[in-house]
Amino acid sequence: MKDDKERVEIRMPKTIIEKLDQYQKENGLSTRTATILELLRKGLER
Repeated sequence: MKDDKERVEIRMPKTIIEKLDQYQKENGLSTRTATILELLRKGLER
């Protein structure tokens, strides 16, 4: 079954964005969205 997607807009401090961008580079992720989704999934698996 296909996952339905919903658009979500969030604002966050620049320092968090910089950390996201660094994580994205270090892990070879293609987009900021992919980075956020990966980190959310990892956090939710705990």
